[in-house]
Amino acid sequence: MWKYGWGLLLFLTVNVVHADIYKWVDSNGNVHFTDKPHPGAEKIELPEAQTYSPATNQPAETEQIEKPADEEEKETYSYLAVSQPQNEATIRNNQGYVPIIIEIKPDLRKGDLLQILYDGEPLGDPQATTIFALNDVKRGSHTIAVQIVDAEGNVLNTSEAITIYMQRPRVGMGQVKPVPH
Repeated sequence: MWKYGWGLLLFLTVNVVHADIYKWVDSNGNVHFTDKPHPGAEKIELPEAQTYSPATNQPAETEQIEKPADEEEKETYSYLAVSQPQNEATIRNNQGYVPIIIEIKPDLRKGDLLQILYDGEPLGDPQATTIFALNDVKRGSHTIAVQIVDAEGNVLNTSEAITIYMQRPRVGMGQVKPVPH
């Protein structure tokens, strides 16, 4: 008995999935869609359901060539620059905050660090990230550059310096008093 009950249930489920769809417009111009025929309704033919089957991933067959340690050390960085702020940028910030973003190609090697040069002098400790933040930058023009240093502190590469102009209120500026008319 259960064998026939499951078969009937499966047949009814498949029948519901393939129900017809009808479209009709009422006297007010409203468009209606239904699964039951209506006088004056037009049967809608739906396209086949779209499916996607992902391609199977096949590992690429590439030959890995290991480089001797001496050869790795000889590789240089092809690109090093301060990408933000841009050169000749005017920065208006009352606290003197300047975010700095460094671009480097290829990525920083293990053991190498980045050192910010502020007005030609190292500022803070070298770090492995490419985002720096300068705080309390004084009013006026300043140069910013970056160096790559190895674990022993040797400079491997230095970027071109950019110039920024910091504008912030001067000390003791006071309130502007309105002029009477």
